[in-house]
Amino acid sequence: MTHLLVQLLCIAGFACLCAAMARHQADFVGRKLDPRTGRHLRAGGLTVLAIALAAAMAGLGAGYGAVAWCGHMTVAAALVLFRLNRAGARNSTRTARRDVR
Repeated sequence: MTHLLVQLLCIAGFACLCAAMARHQADFVGRKLDPRTGRHLRAGGLTVLAIALAAAMAGLGAGYGAVAWCGHMTVAAALVLFRLNRAGARNSTRTARRDVR
């Protein structure tokens, strides 16, 4: 159960960090966000990742928890990147279809 919690927290943290970046907002969120909202998302993402580390260390022990957290962060970053890549491809296909018409 600890692994599932840490994985979900890492995905949420990386999703917040991705949404905080101005260059990814159009693809990931669907619109540009206010710079203040971006700062809040960045702080929230880092906080959620820190909570995930604390949860991993509390549930699995300090040594194994830190190693497991690194693995969960890798998987979470890959999943968020995959989602961002799919969103970008979907948006470029829509743009190409509009240009043809």
